[in-house]
Amino acid sequence: MVRSSFAILFFIRDSRVRKDGTASIEVVLTVNGERCAFSTGKKVKSCNWDKTKQQVKGKDKEAQSLNNYLKAIRAKLYQKEAELLDRGFVITAELLRDAYFDKVESLKEKSLFEVFEEHNKEQEKLVGNGVSKATLWVSVYTIRLLREFVQQKYKRDDLYLRELNINFIQSFHSFLKIDKGMAQNSCTKHLKLLKKIINLSVANAYISFNPFTTYKVEREPVEVDFLDEEELRKIINFDTPLPRLERAKDMFLFGCFTGLSYIDIKTLTPEHFEKDNTGRIWIKKRRVKTGVLSRIPLLPIAKLILDKYKGGEKLLPIQDPADINKYLKDIAILCGINKRICFHTSRHTFASTITLANNISLEVVSKMLGHTNTRMTAHYAKLIDKCIGEQMDKLMDTFTGDSDY
Repeated sequence: MVRSSFAILFFIRDSRVRKDGTASIEVVLTVNGERCAFSTGKKVKSCNWDKTKQQVKGKDKEAQSLNNYLKAIRAKLYQKEAELLDRGFVITAELLRDAYFDKVESLKEKSLFEVFEEHNKEQEKLVGNGVSKATLWVSVYTIRLLREFVQQKYKRDDLYLRELNINFIQSFHSFLKIDKGMAQNSCTKHLKLLKKIINLSVANAYISFNPFTTYKVEREPVEVDFLDEEELRKIINFDTPLPRLERAKDMFLFGCFTGLSYIDIKTLTPEHFEKDNTGRIWIKKRRVKTGVLSRIPLLPIAKLILDKYKGGEKLLPIQDPADINKYLKDIAILCGINKRICFHTSRHTFASTITLANNISLEVVSKMLGHTNTRMTAHYAKLIDKCIGEQMDKLMDTFTGDSDY
């Protein structure tokens, strides 16, 4: 809104001159006839004050310093006036004074960690309702890494959003790679979260420029390991007198024949099982990570494992992640499987060997895995194509050179 009148006056009150001859320099704002005053926090000897020019007399360092300070106040007031007008405020003297002291919420300059902390608090509220504990942990860890980086590079505790630029992003990327020894995909996870925070800041008009516009954050393609049918049979037939390996094997196989992730198996309860009209048993459970519903018919091997541990304190006594991955590594060696196996390999095996390799459609597999779309499932199909191609190559080698055709 265009103002009709606006004036800034610097003055000292003769009635408030102290015993040492000094008086506080005050500001009077006049907007459309309304007035509002506040102190600059500076004082000057009354004999050194020029009422006409509204400044300190003289050219010594102290006078120049005070006059520059007053110029800065005037400049900030004009800046705040422009910001208020830009956001559609009707300017008043009191509103302009509040804006000068950063008391107008919509004009407050936001810092990186202020916005990041707000984001994390909102995520914390949503844990169990679309946000997993693991997702929240990544957010908390990312802000910890950023704080360490800002302290190291800038020797500060925080940065204003307007200070962020392409150099900041590149330097943070280097910090993750060199100082923290992270691989590209681990770096990408933290950079994407930073990008999300900056996108939110742009959307909320905290900043006008997005430095990520010219910076690409890309993941490196990763070969996903899964067990083929022969390797899976080796695990099924594996026999051991060690209870810890036996339990690890059973939990892994349950994952292979249900596609459930570690945390979803750990949180599985009898309430997640349903029987339909035909007598088929279903696992119907929302994924802890995304909240998306997984619907999986219970296959015979998975049912046998459930029956085996029936009556225990938990539905399935799955070990801690570090322990079970260590035991699975031992099982792979004992079975002669030359692959790096972890518990998540079971989910990949379900998607690849159990379902897609047996002509279950991509759409159906996607629903069972609890994916939000088939694009997330598609890379499993590519792996199966690769497997088929390798087998066919062997077949071609068998029949080369001896054919009459």
